Amino acid sequence: MAISNKLTFVFTIFYLGVIIYLILFLTVPAIQNVIIQSRQNITGLTEGSNYFIALFIVFFICLLGNASVGFPIPYPFVIFSISNSIFIRYTNFGLNLGEVLLNGPFWIEILVLAVVGGLGSALGELVGYLIGIGAKKVASKSQSKTLNNVQGFGKLVLDHPKSMHIYIFIAAALPIPDDPLWIALGMSDKKINFPICIVWAWLGKNVTTIFYVIFPILISLGFGATGIEVDDTSSVITEALMLIITLAIMQFILSFNWEKYLNNRIKK
Repeated sequence: MAISNKLTFVFTIFYLGVIIYLILFLTVPAIQNVIIQSRQNITGLTEGSNYFIALFIVFFICLLGNASVGFPIPYPFVIFSISNSIFIRYTNFGLNLGEVLLNGPFWIEILVLAVVGGLGSALGELVGYLIGIGAKKVASKSQSKTLNNVQGFGKLVLDHPKSMHIYIFIAAALPIPDDPLWIALGMSDKKINFPICIVWAWLGKNVTTIFYVIFPILISLGFGATGIEVDDTSSVITEALMLIITLAIMQFILSFNWEKYLNNRIKK
């Protein structure tokens, strides 16, 4: 396992926190009422001019989440929660799922949310790029098992400069570690057009953020197909499970031996 013990401890604390939260929600009526009420109040976060505050929150949390090198910040959960609040707000207008899906303003709100989140995510990669410029030997000398593990991914970009932008787009669009890629770009002696790279990263990040903002709709469609009623209780449980899934994906990404995998692929 390439992930450090300290990072494993952090993930464990996150998991336990979510599990305890779910247990209290399901077994203590007073806590359940408080959580449901607070969740209903959060719909006001995206109402009227507050929508721009929500955009700033998404931009900032995505920027922070992608600027953190080797440390998990579950920013997809924040995007999901804010997008879900928009969905709930429209259903509170008396619209059913089909009517929401046909509502133009709804799609404008969540797609703008995705684009702003994608921009914040792309700009967050500037940190990895600056690390590469300021300390070209940081990756090779680092004692971080996580950083050393995923360093191999950046080699693909340096070995295929003509396909650089495609690799940047793919790395941004998929849930794989792209910090080493940007560190490798900063460490490279070749001329890098950073603004163009950011544009390609933004396009890729938009793919993932669009998925996160439409995930509440996919969940509602899934519930509807199985005959399960979507209410406040099921939504709170879904959001908690979404957080656990997000953490699990992050832990897998950081734990997987990408360097060994990519070296084997290159040999083949």
